[in-house]
Amino acid sequence: MKTVYLAILLGSCLLCFCAALHAQIQNSYAFTESSAPWEPIWGSYATDAMTDEGLSPALDIGFTFPYGSNNYTQVKISSNGWVNLGANLTLPYYGNDLSYLNIRPLLAPLWDDLSLQFGAVQHAVYGNAPHRIFFVQWLAAKWNYNGMNEYSFMVRMHETGQIDFIYGPHIGTPNNPSASIGINMIPGGANYYFSIQPGTPSTASNTTSYNNIQTPLPEDTMFIFMPRTGLSVNAAAVNLNGPQTPMQSVSATYTIKAGNAGSSPIAANAATAYLMRGDEVLASALLPSMAPGQFTEVDLNWTPDVTGLMYLTGKVVVADDPDSLNNVTYPFTITVQEFVGNDDEIAPSAPLLLSAHPNPFRDNVSLRYDIPKADAARIEIYDLKGRKIIALTAKNQTSVDHSVSWNGLDSAGKPVPNGIYFCKLSSATGTAMVKLVKLKSN
Repeated sequence: MKTVYLAILLGSCLLCFCAALHAQIQNSYAFTESSAPWEPIWGSYATDAMTDEGLSPALDIGFTFPYGSNNYTQVKISSNGWVNLGANLTLPYYGNDLSYLNIRPLLAPLWDDLSLQFGAVQHAVYGNAPHRIFFVQWLAAKWNYNGMNEYSFMVRMHETGQIDFIYGPHIGTPNNPSASIGINMIPGGANYYFSIQPGTPSTASNTTSYNNIQTPLPEDTMFIFMPRTGLSVNAAAVNLNGPQTPMQSVSATYTIKAGNAGSSPIAANAATAYLMRGDEVLASALLPSMAPGQFTEVDLNWTPDVTGLMYLTGKVVVADDPDSLNNVTYPFTITVQEFVGNDDEIAPSAPLLLSAHPNPFRDNVSLRYDIPKADAARIEIYDLKGRKIIALTAKNQTSVDHSVSWNGLDSAGKPVPNGIYFCKLSSATGTAMVKLVKLKSN
């Protein structure tokens, strides 16, 4: 009897010891919600994850991804809306409870019984060390497997350890949905997962697994999991957002979200946020105080001086911060429009408007646009290499809403391959551009 008791005691101590080796998730990550424009990537197809109950083979991340107390170099992708770090799972699991001990470690932007019957799963790595990012993207997934709908979403895994979930366009309503959103890690169970309850604001629980989500996330919603480094002083820049088509000579406002990834409070005015274009500082502002694991936002105003495509970043700096890797945000793409003045009573705040629906699309996409005055509007489609595929319209039109459709054919009447294209709207007022994603036809 004493031997049995000692064995049980030893086993309990061993479990406690193993758990102690892993930092609980609230000590490893902090959660916040933000927004980011949906920008689909063009990567390699995970074809095994595009079948019913599909699971990809082990895929290389391309760098070492730190997560909790472990480092990972490979993942598996499930058709059911999750990424398995370490590629240890052998089944695609649609039973979606983040508290499960044997289904981890997972990054789950939309874990449910999904289908990619007419959609796609892609992955890619972008950027340069030490700021590389591994993307996994689900395009036009059915929620659930026999629903008449399409949902698009992605995971971004930063080399710094930051994790982003971003939600794109969707059509239709979920069919008998019951989803989970969140992350979990070794050894699993309470305090080793974050389960997201969408709302205003959205919240993360490490003790309650919310596995009955039924409402779609609005397009451009972004969930951020910021690594907590354990350093005493450590400020992080986790997101930059603002207008994508600002106008030259007109002030535009950009918002930087910062977080305290360290273990000590950051005092008010001790940290500074910068809006950057390359190495050029465009604007700056002091940040309020932040407790460990806390986030704050600051608005920065900037007046573009030139037109064209450019990339902005947000940067956060605090004295005595030994970790500079998490000080810069993911690049934010903008296209500065030409300001043509107000001689014709055109307000500077009335740029060209252009949108696409559905996007991604298979056979046809409707392109809606608005011009501020009667003008010759041109709609043209380009591929990723900048080659013009087809011109859809070029005529004088009045300043009201218009629409034109593209059937995925080039100027010779041949279907274009699946992939990413750009629709460009041009007039004397300026230009506007929207990215299109063409999926395989039914």
